[in-house]
Amino acid sequence: MLALLPGLLSAQTKIKETDVPRSVLLSLEKTYESYKVKTWYQAPGQYVAEFVTDGQNGRCYFTSNGDWQYSAFPVKLDECPTLMNTYFVNNYPGYRIKSTDYVEEMSGDNYYRMVIVKKGVGSKDCELVFDTRGKLQRSTAPDPDVVKREYYTLANPEEADAMQAQQREEEKSKKQRRHEKRAKVEEDAPVVERPMPSDAIVANFNKRMPATRIKEGPVWCKRGYDEFAAYYTNNQKNAFEMVYSIENEVLEKTGKVLVEDRYPSTIVKYLQEKYKGEKYRIEKMVTYEYDAKYRIDGKKPKPYTYVVISQKSGRSERTYTRMEFNNTGKFMGLLAQPLDEKDVQ
Repeated sequence: MLALLPGLLSAQTKIKETDVPRSVLLSLEKTYESYKVKTWYQAPGQYVAEFVTDGQNGRCYFTSNGDWQYSAFPVKLDECPTLMNTYFVNNYPGYRIKSTDYVEEMSGDNYYRMVIVKKGVGSKDCELVFDTRGKLQRSTAPDPDVVKREYYTLANPEEADAMQAQQREEEKSKKQRRHEKRAKVEEDAPVVERPMPSDAIVANFNKRMPATRIKEGPVWCKRGYDEFAAYYTNNQKNAFEMVYSIENEVLEKTGKVLVEDRYPSTIVKYLQEKYKGEKYRIEKMVTYEYDAKYRIDGKKPKPYTYVVISQKSGRSERTYTRMEFNNTGKFMGLLAQPLDEKDVQ
């Protein structure tokens, strides 16, 4: 919905309050206890109120039937979670922040939206969506690794050429070593310990999924800085993921890996239209449902589906696109990185 926002703003027409349907006015009164509307706008199938509530300026969006969709409030960067700015600075050199908003949705999903654009003329706006703690949820921006590589190449052309030549030599050496079929034994190699969840998290998982109900696993993987995921297969050979919060040591959500004949038809149809005329492969599709006791801002989040698509980009290489869809199968956005080391790399 937010991806359409720039286009909607340009298509809006200023109108009088007397031209606004009563159902829209009643919906606004129901949504906010105190407010003052500065201007009303109309767009195809939509009404927009530019208003003030609790001293904050914002825009409130309604359908033509009077249903509240969402509200967006401009906020300063220093009022956003610090993690947002840290993520931007570390991953998007050569870009600037165009705007930051706090968004309240009808579904109860509240989040921050950052619009960034590459410095220069004619660059396209990109969106980064963060949860209320500042963790990236979805993005329409390019892959950060690609951005940083291109930025470094432009800033250091001579060093970049030398680095590329070195990489070609390294690839050549690797091929030679493979053809030689030599086995190298590294003595006294340091043992790298895998990060593991707390005893409380492990105990919670074992209570929910005793060994008698598991055929394979669990394999624990750390997701970012604040989550652990347990990958396992039950006795019916169905694959699952349990995702725990490191801070609270509680189960957040459970993901079921779908088999092909269980793919939601709405998502399959979306992919067929998006990749019409192109070859692609569904590498992974997982439907996540939040635990009954898990809450964000006092509300239980709705289920969603995570999809990984691959396309052939060379003789043996593939590129991957990661998407999220809501509980009705509607596209929500892209993810820039794999979830963890067990995700499709």
